[in-house]
Amino acid sequence: MELHIGVCDDISLQRRILIEFVTKYLDERGISFKIYEFSSGEDLVSNYPEQLDILFLDVLMNDMTGMDTSRKIREFDSKVEILFVTSSNGYVHEGYEVRAYRYLMKPISYEIIEKHLSECIDNFLSKNNSNIILNTKNTLIKINLDSVIYIETDRRDLIIHEEDKSYRVKMSMKNMEMVLQGKGFYRCHTSYIVNLRMVESLNKNTIYIKGKEIPISKYAIKKFKVELINYLGAIVC
Repeated sequence: MELHIGVCDDISLQRRILIEFVTKYLDERGISFKIYEFSSGEDLVSNYPEQLDILFLDVLMNDMTGMDTSRKIREFDSKVEILFVTSSNGYVHEGYEVRAYRYLMKPISYEIIEKHLSECIDNFLSKNNSNIILNTKNTLIKINLDSVIYIETDRRDLIIHEEDKSYRVKMSMKNMEMVLQGKGFYRCHTSYIVNLRMVESLNKNTIYIKGKEIPISKYAIKKFKVELINYLGAIVC
């Protein structure tokens, strides 16, 4: 496997430091990789690689900021892990909006890269092992969990919803929970399981996800917030 990593910062010295640290870390572990270097948000969006797994993105750039850049990226790439690099912690809420994996505060040290890149790679690998096989009316189908938005009960069946299609399977919610354990899903209600990666916002007793309103039990809200932060990544200040 080859990792594709982007580094975007409008200060060339900062880019060189990041690239040096990332290269050192990956070389020491024998991980194959390719690094893409960008000097601005406009440069990144205009020349976005065909594949990008991890992106180090400066927040405070001229013209198109890191936040504006990440919003543009999320319009066509929902999978890349974004690690914001910043000298200010005033963008935490906006980082949640674009599903940032981490906030890394400047000045960046090798120890910071070593710790958080290691965790990010582990997280990336676990998420990319995300196919399950289910039996639907005597037919086996492979489902990519990255494309699943939510799952709901319908009498004795489960309906697995993707953006453009759905599957009906004979399975209990309890068994589905077991299948999805550790794969970034959370049972927010007796009748619903949501993909944490797809969550856009939470308002009182409702989760908003891809234009859908999913109810959440008042007893599940506290744990849901913890699970969401743990899955999407801690904020490092």
